[in-house]
Amino acid sequence: MKIFRAILKHTLLVINALFVIGYIFALFSNFVPPYRIVFFSYFGLLFPVFVIGNIFFVVFWAIRKKWFWLISAALLLFSFPHANACFTIPYKSFGKQKTEQEIKILTYNISSLNKLNKKAEREQFFDFIAETDADIVCFQEFGYRNEKDRDFFLAEMKKNYPYSHIWYKNQAKTNAWGVATFSKFPIIFKKKIEFESKYNVSVFSDIVVNEDTVRVFNNHLESNKFSMTDVDKYYSIVGKSSKEEDGILDITSVLSQKMSDAYKIRAVQARIVAREIKKSPYKKIVCGDFNDVVESYAYHTIKGNLTDLYTSTSWGYRYTFYTKRMYVGIDHILIDKHFKPLSTKILHKKFSDHYPVVGEFGY
Repeated sequence: MKIFRAILKHTLLVINALFVIGYIFALFSNFVPPYRIVFFSYFGLLFPVFVIGNIFFVVFWAIRKKWFWLISAALLLFSFPHANACFTIPYKSFGKQKTEQEIKILTYNISSLNKLNKKAEREQFFDFIAETDADIVCFQEFGYRNEKDRDFFLAEMKKNYPYSHIWYKNQAKTNAWGVATFSKFPIIFKKKIEFESKYNVSVFSDIVVNEDTVRVFNNHLESNKFSMTDVDKYYSIVGKSSKEEDGILDITSVLSQKMSDAYKIRAVQARIVAREIKKSPYKKIVCGDFNDVVESYAYHTIKGNLTDLYTSTSWGYRYTFYTKRMYVGIDHILIDKHFKPLSTKILHKKFSDHYPVVGEFGY
């Protein structure tokens, strides 16, 4: 019996150590550029698992009255801002702050509304946009399948948003997609941020809110380009007999290569966007689909000294993208330090494979 307990104890210690190492590797993903070493980026994606694992071992060893709980506890304590960005407690902004001017922004990857094939479904989408009543709306994967759809979309948006900044990354006679920023306030300057990508784009718009000018960055960074065929094939093979082992290795290799390529491209794009953010003479609002989680090089490079609105105002685990058992937070709203965070909501509307994020802040 003593031998069994000793084996169990040492096995759990090894598992604990693996969670500690994985957690530390995930922290490295924030500042090690993937185009130099992509290895750490995969751990950043799994960061929530490492947080939960280390919390479990703190509780487990504490109950067992073993000093080992100090290992994970010390790690979580010294890296608290990182763990808190993943499973959030808005400890810096309890209670609503008083502000003279408030701004509400909606960021939403709408996937070109490909899920909405019926007129009634599209009308529900525009009813939702109207009910949200954001001052500024930033769409990613904004597009249309024909000119009739485009004219209908723009006419509906113009009812509440007289000003717009639209940039089509790809455009053909019958369809187009890109990013779009709509505003109730005047847009006085528009610019595309130049970086290499076949499908993705970032822009910024200078918007006059009453007598103040703010620069709004609308981003859609490089995606992993997983097709649903890739994902379906992976899930169809996982869990089957050893005869499918080669198939698992093949599809895992494909997914891994796509992720590796995307991490490297996003890192370069993030550095370019960050440079533009630093140049801004105005207060900054940065939002969009980063295609990366908070524990990543792309996110931290763009964030810089900006404030994450979700981390400042909301509770719990964030996820804004959902499909095929994948729930990750890749859509973000970052605001200038001069703004006061008020609220953030991830709305579970199923017009897309992303959820819309609505944030409010003031000054």
